Amino acid sequence: MRIIEKHYYIVLHILLLKALGIWPHDKSRLVLLQRVLIIILTATYICMQLLVFITSRYNLTLFIKTMSFVFPFTIIIIQYFTFILKSKNIRNLHYQIQEDWKIIRNKIESEIIQKYAHYGQFYITLIFLYASITAIVIIFLQLYPMIFDIVLPLDEPRPFKLIIRMEYFVSQERYFFTKALHELIIASLYGLIILATATQLVIFIIHSLGMFKIASHRIRHSIEDNVLYMSNMEKERAICESIMQVVIAHRKAMKFADNMMLSLNAPYCIIAIIAVFSLSVNLFRFVEAITTKNIDDLAISFLITVIHLLYMFVASYIGQKIIDYNNEIFRMIYNTSWYLMPVPSQKLILFLMQKAGKEFNLKLGFLFVGKIENFTTLLNNALSYVTVMYSAHNQ
Repeated sequence: MRIIEKHYYIVLHILLLKALGIWPHDKSRLVLLQRVLIIILTATYICMQLLVFITSRYNLTLFIKTMSFVFPFTIIIIQYFTFILKSKNIRNLHYQIQEDWKIIRNKIESEIIQKYAHYGQFYITLIFLYASITAIVIIFLQLYPMIFDIVLPLDEPRPFKLIIRMEYFVSQERYFFTKALHELIIASLYGLIILATATQLVIFIIHSLGMFKIASHRIRHSIEDNVLYMSNMEKERAICESIMQVVIAHRKAMKFADNMMLSLNAPYCIIAIIAVFSLSVNLFRFVEAITTKNIDDLAISFLITVIHLLYMFVASYIGQKIIDYNNEIFRMIYNTSWYLMPVPSQKLILFLMQKAGKEFNLKLGFLFVGKIENFTTLLNNALSYVTVMYSAHNQ
């Protein structure tokens, strides 16, 4: 696993995956204990939020404020279960990456695959930085009354309240700091899970893009200048070999992307559906906070909505890049000097064009396809649900 750890992961990322028990190569006996503990902590936290519907009078406002956290947390738990149950598939994807590195033929191809691997490390670093800033903002939102009481004291202390409404069956004022600490610890755990799983997916997609780029490079150099001066038989052999190498790289790129989607298809299809409802609820909470001028709700709902939009946009954008890279291969095949090739080689080129000419995309079941226009479709659906909820709220 030296290639994987050296070129695709940063040290902090591997440590995080091991701490959460979802590093697929970890054979420690503590992994099962880690997983059980994390599942208990995260699942019971959602149950404690849902208990509010039993102990409080139900209304739309209560539903929105509760489900604005329950939906995202449910998504995160599904992701965590997915990476536990599919650990063997994730491990096989790592092995496939190692096998892909073995087909590298020259220094230029080595630079291409390393460049894309380092892109993955760069994006992971950015995601970790963004997550750190988000964590600081959440901690500030929870503790700002105490901070302002010290910096700008009033005649009476500012009221304390938890960001996430839930049922503890004890006095909120008496045990506030204990509950706030519990809230921050569990929220941090959820954040670490989404951070670890999302960055894993980024690594896989970046590697797939790198393999498509290698196929493009091989097409661009399928006819070298020195080939033109060879005899017909030598020319045919050299060009056929070049085209075969293009086919190998292209097939490996598509196979890797297909294997990744087959491993994660069903659970992420469920996640995508829940994400639309989650975005709708948080958008409604954001609009309601603007209407009522509730600064706390405004900040919280804005933060969660931005995370939803970023996640969905990046997923759609990455899917679009896969389509674009595959289409780029088709254009390059079309623009090659195929007329200089022997007839048998032209037949191979025709076969490759038929393969690359078919649209290749990332699909979640039969519902979602990774395209930029589908991001707008998801957003429109979410806005439609917001409109329905707002109409029901005002009746």
